[in-house]
Amino acid sequence: VLGFLVGSGGTDGDGGIPDADLRRLLYETAFSSGLRANELRSLTPMHLDLERGGLRLDAAWTKNRRDGFQRLPAILVLRLQEFGEADEAALLYNRFHRNSDRRKGIPDHPLLYVPSHTSRDLGVDLKAAGIDRKGPGGKVDFHACRTAYVNLVLDSGATVKETQELARHST
Repeated sequence: VLGFLVGSGGTDGDGGIPDADLRRLLYETAFSSGLRANELRSLTPMHLDLERGGLRLDAAWTKNRRDGFQRLPAILVLRLQEFGEADEAALLYNRFHRNSDRRKGIPDHPLLYVPSHTSRDLGVDLKAAGIDRKGPGGKVDFHACRTAYVNLVLDSGATVKETQELARHST
């Protein structure tokens, strides 16, 4: 699905992610971690844990208000490290979020650029890829990346309790 999403065009240039590689990095991180858009937006390069192979999560910005750790594929951790070191996300936020109100909650050195309208931008990519925004289970929006993560964890053989913990659900 990622190949279809990012290989078929781009966003409309109105605050969306202008580059297919950057969109792929965002989508891949969302699908691989189950992190919500605001959680992804809060990440900085300091949250990367190269030794453990994932992301350290701060209670200050996670929905469940608990520190955590989210394991990621090793190649994704390396790509995030490279992207974070280049500080490209900060450049994109400066370009598309000049208004100080729109910069609230965005760290000085963000790890990823997460557009303010994630579902709208995903919709543009879905349309360009010829993927219907309405799926058999409902609409496909950015939160569907989290739902897909949960389903992939369950399909891999994890118990419901393990899946809840990995998705950082309290119940």
